[in-house]
Amino acid sequence: MVHDASRRRFLHASALAGAGVALAACGPGEAGNNAPVAGNAPTDPVPVLPTRKGVLVGGGSAPPSTFVGVVNLDANEIKADPIYEIGFVGHGFTPRIDKPHIVLVTEKHGPGCIELDLKERKILRRVSTLDAREFYGHSAFSPDGKLWYCTEAVVGDGSYNGVLAVRNAHSFELRPENFPTHGLAPHDCILIDDGETLVVTNGGGASTDTDNPASVAYVNVKTGEARRVLKFKNERINAGHIAISSKGELICVSAPRDDIAESSPHWRGAISFYYPDKDEFVTADDPIRDKMLKETLSVAFHEPSRIVAATNPEGDIITFWDFDTAKLVKTITDLKVPRGVALTLDQRYFVVTHDRETKVSLISTENLMLLAPSVNTSFISGSHAFVFDL
Repeated sequence: MVHDASRRRFLHASALAGAGVALAACGPGEAGNNAPVAGNAPTDPVPVLPTRKGVLVGGGSAPPSTFVGVVNLDANEIKADPIYEIGFVGHGFTPRIDKPHIVLVTEKHGPGCIELDLKERKILRRVSTLDAREFYGHSAFSPDGKLWYCTEAVVGDGSYNGVLAVRNAHSFELRPENFPTHGLAPHDCILIDDGETLVVTNGGGASTDTDNPASVAYVNVKTGEARRVLKFKNERINAGHIAISSKGELICVSAPRDDIAESSPHWRGAISFYYPDKDEFVTADDPIRDKMLKETLSVAFHEPSRIVAATNPEGDIITFWDFDTAKLVKTITDLKVPRGVALTLDQRYFVVTHDRETKVSLISTENLMLLAPSVNTSFISGSHAFVFDL
């Protein structure tokens, strides 16, 4: 049985997690549109009603500093509260099961990993991996809180073979039962099936490497066997971040494979939908992909409306999709460099981090209108935004 999506993603550090986040809406002249089709016709903003949004948390950098940004979206005066100098750009944030204010922050492509107390605003300890491996950005705790699973890659030999590292969740000592992720360059991961299966994305090798395609692997965490492996029909895209519904429905966003040049017409991101009842894995085919430059970065699924939101920083575009049909329903191009997208605790808003100055904005899940005019520097310039209940 698949866990409830919101609860699961909270436990395992997804965009649907329960973590308090801060709000920063768009500035003058940056209001969105409310037409249920692609376009940018301006409309009057919807007033922000009192509600429980949460606390927005994410990693960022402004050389030479790296930090974690914390923004309380429910505060009377919304402002960023940065935690400086964690030593790397935080990518994935995984809350502990019993103490969700304590999170494991992992680096994407690097040795960085810390245990961070969001309430006390202090680093509790640093976690390392083997010299021949590096962290690849995401992790998950077992439902009983005793084990910590982490996506890592073997870089010492240049292979980038994926490893599902298993550690004691309290001592962080590596256990002997480390498993393959059944692909190269693993990244995102979410636990399902009451903690028995870890869904892992594998970026794969170059597009010409037919032996190492991009994939989404469903790994048995007790045996390491692959229960299912989803492969893309389009060999030019990788597997990046994922969102999973309470029914086991999956969305995966992609970037072009590493050997695709910026000058190529295939230097495009993508979004794919998996329908478990039909065992069908579909990559959306829409002209909007011409504007989804480079990486489709962050994804969030609002189950009540069946709407999926995805960001493309290079294309300055946020796309919204009907999950059931894999069809585009709206685009927003008013927010420049959109990066992280998540859902507020009450599920009433998508919250998006954007702009070089790292602002935060809300988009109504009811009508997909961009709210204005609040603006805030969030200190969250990384790939993700996570909402916590602090």
